[in-house]
Amino acid sequence: MIKFILGLLLGLIVFITPSFSQPMTIGGGLILETGRPPFGIQVKGTYDTDFIFKNSRLSADIGFMFPQTVNLRDYNRAFINIDANYDFYSIENFTFFALAGINITYYNSTVSKGFLPGLTGGAGVIYTLTDNMKAYSEIKNTFFGYGEAALTFGVLFKL
Repeated sequence: MIKFILGLLLGLIVFITPSFSQPMTIGGGLILETGRPPFGIQVKGTYDTDFIFKNSRLSADIGFMFPQTVNLRDYNRAFINIDANYDFYSIENFTFFALAGINITYYNSTVSKGFLPGLTGGAGVIYTLTDNMKAYSEIKNTFFGYGEAALTFGVLFKL
């Protein structure tokens, strides 16, 4: 696991060092999921990678689900997603994209706790509100791992 994290950090450094000229955004939003607990908040960042593939970007988000108690069982969960996005259609201020990536979920309940890795796939839309602000929405499913579907929406600000 330590080798994986170090490799991931090294890869991020390689991309971030020459990338300050590329558009980046950061923001946050709300999450609605099919798993327990169902509601949460997220912090999201995107980085345009048009210099590698046209109409592409990387996005990373951290989500925290609001704790829930059902039948005297407590449920807590947090996750990290790292996704690759590909813009396949744009019209006026709307940009539609497909996404795929990896997910690492930490879960904690009165019965068990641990980490579960998974793969994500889905689609989303970005609406440009102003030159420096965009609204976004995504629907995606996590395969393997924790295995839930999620609907997210929020606002991104250009750095």
